[in-house]
Amino acid sequence: MNQEGFWYSVGRGFHTLFEGLEWTYDHLTPNKILIVVGFLCFGWWLKMQSDYNRKAKETGGLK
Repeated sequence: MNQEGFWYSVGRGFHTLFEGLEWTYDHLTPNKILIVVGFLCFGWWLKMQSDYNRKAKETGGLK
């Protein structure tokens, strides 16, 4: 079997990619990933609200 060439390297690349995805799924379940993403989005939203409130306070607008 010839283990050289373009298609062999493409197949080997996909194999390595899927092994990495398997490891990720085994160690980082989708629930853990969604919890982290949720906390990040919540923190981003709080920062946006803080900036908005600070700007409203400085300009005398509605808070």
